[in-house]
Amino acid sequence: MATLKVLAALLHYPDETLQAHADDLLAVLDADGLIRGARRAALLNLVARLRDEELLELQAEYVETFDRGRSRSLYLFEHVYGESRDRGQAMVELIGAYREHGLEIAAAELPDYLPLFLEFLSRMPVDDALGWLEEIGPVLQLLHARLAARPSPYAVVLEPLVRLAGLAPEAAVDEQVAAETPDDTPEALDRVWMETPVSFGGPEDGCAAAQHQTRTREPARTPTPTETVRWHEPPAH
Repeated sequence: MATLKVLAALLHYPDETLQAHADDLLAVLDADGLIRGARRAALLNLVARLRDEELLELQAEYVETFDRGRSRSLYLFEHVYGESRDRGQAMVELIGAYREHGLEIAAAELPDYLPLFLEFLSRMPVDDALGWLEEIGPVLQLLHARLAARPSPYAVVLEPLVRLAGLAPEAAVDEQVAAETPDDTPEALDRVWMETPVSFGGPEDGCAAAQHQTRTREPARTPTPTETVRWHEPPAH
């Protein structure tokens, strides 16, 4: 499903590579034929914006949207497990699933990062990819509602993902989001810093260390390559 790879690219931190190949993304979408009409037009507007606006402004907007607070995090397990230790085990299992399908993470990124997950699904048979999307459908639905309420131009990327997951935007989810207390205000961010436990020992594993880093990231981001995975032949069974 090449469409999923395009949507993954649009959710990556903006960089020169994305801007240079922005027009190619629409050609891939059209060839795949899964997104048409108003949803394609909405994505066209986002692609044009990512191509034409100043890169530093796009990057700052991305950080404000996804990296400040947890409610719009692109790390899927943040919305499922929060601070629970179960999140670390879930990431280990997801890495195992990636490796079974011939994927290795090629950048310093967590396995539950949504763009990376979509790249993984893009290489799978359609029915299998849609099955995985259905499993995270409620998270996609909630994330879309939060982006739409902001409002964020990235909401138009989540909306087709929600549809592909067999769901649709729902008034009940919108009401839930409307009742939430913002977690990206200076006061809320200060509370997160105050509540983050101090660790005097080494992290339990690489995933735990990286998880801590995503929770305490400064509002600035080190550019990472748009391609965050590399592929090899899956192990023979």
